[in-house]
Amino acid sequence: MQERDDAFAIRIGLLAVVGFMSWPVWLAIVAGQHQFTTAVGLSALVPLALTLMVPAFAFHAGGHFHRGLVRLEHRLHIDTFIDHHLHRHA
Repeated sequence: MQERDDAFAIRIGLLAVVGFMSWPVWLAIVAGQHQFTTAVGLSALVPLALTLMVPAFAFHAGGHFHRGLVRLEHRLHIDTFIDHHLHRHA
């Protein structure tokens, strides 16, 4: 279990480095532009997404989202419909 926790911590650390180091790269690219257009502003979504992925992965947001979606399907009573129609067995 300890090795698995260490590997997860290393992945989060590397993602943090990539996320935070993407901002200087983005600023260097923006500095080369003659005008700050909408496309240049929207290009900030890439380093922003990389930066926001760090806490999302660290707090296991994907697992929480999946469990929430499963609970919502159960509350709406569509879980049996989905299982019946999408998971057909031969």
